[in-house]
Order: sequence, then C-alpha cells, then structure tokens
Amino acid sequence: MQFSRSTRMGAAALGAGAIAVGAVGAGASVAASVPAAGQKTVTATLISQGPRTLAPGTTVRPSNLVGQRVFTDAGHGFALASVGQAQYPAATSNGGRTWTTSGPALHLDAAQAPFAVTNIGAAGQRTVFAYGSGQVIDTTGDGGKHWYRALFNGEPMAVVRNAQGHLVAFVDGETSGGATWQYVSKNGGRTWRYDTTVGGS
Repeated sequence: MQFSRSTRMGAAALGAGAIAVGAVGAGASVAASVPAAGQKTVTATLISQGPRTLAPGTTVRPSNLVGQRVFTDAGHGFALASVGQAQYPAATSNGGRTWTTSGPALHLDAAQAPFAVTNIGAAGQRTVFAYGSGQVIDTTGDGGKHWYRALFNGEPMAVVRNAQGHLVAFVDGETSGGATWQYVSKNGGRTWRYDTTVGGS
C-alpha cells in the first residue's frame, strides 16, 4: 500500500486503533507497488541476551520506564525501560506497582542505532511488540520468553492488530521516495509479508 507524505497522519491515526483497521472491508485492495529494495518478506531473528545486560526478571524502578505504558487488563501492563546504556521490555502483573524486565535488551545505545525502539504495544498478555525511531519491530508471542527482531528497509511508524487478529505494520520507506508500505504478520511477528489489501488480510 502506498501513501503520500500528506496522508501519513492518517496512517498514524489508523495505527492508533485496531477498530479503524477492522472496519475496512475484508478483501478491499489497492494498487500494487514494489516495497523498498524489493523487501516483500521480512523474517525475524531471535534476540539473544547480550553480555553485561540485565537478565529477564530483573526488577526495574518506575523511574527507568520511558514512553507510554500499555495495559491489557487492570493488572498486566508493558513498557520500555532504559537502564544503563540499554532499553528492555518491562512488564507488571500488579497494576504498575512493580516492574521487571521481560526479555533481553532490545537496543544498546550508540552501538545499535538501527535497532532503536521507542514505542510499545500489546495484542494481549502474550503478544507484545516494540518499534519506532529505528528500523525494527521486536515481538514476543509467548509473554516475553522469546523475542524476535524484524529489520525493515525503512522506519516502522505504527503497528496494530487487525480484525483477523494479525499484526499490521506501516513502514515509512523514505529511501523509496516517501512511500509508506504495509506489512502483515500472521505468526506474531516472526514473519512479515508486504500486503496491498487495506487493513491486511
């Protein structure tokens, strides 16, 4: 799907609510075009724990949390935590009273600029995703036991869940004349495929 720069705010607004995506009729299609550098499929790789980084389950202070906090119910929530020179996924099960890291470091400052993440979202207690500022979407489908990194030829602007329960990402392909590309993952972020169907299928 290709948007002009003037409609990017519309894409971001669409990313703000899965209801808007789900309201689009299934099967509606738009003109096909080729994504940046022919990147039609993006396969994620497992993120391993780096040396001298916090282990999953490490308690972090609320002052370490950055950006928004996303709650799936009254008790369970997710955020990004910045500790030392790294950013981690963090989770709470008691409404935000305490937080622990829920995966490996997703980004190391300076050393991994393309891997930067600034936004977090959740499609339930087990499927959590982080994106923004860099070229990656990091996802877990098992509540943080395993995290996967998908590297795009552009900057992910929004990630939402569509009416079918799949993740939909809008990627800003600035290297391709300002186009915005839509990718859909049907397996919780392990594989992303370029899709021209409005709202993904």
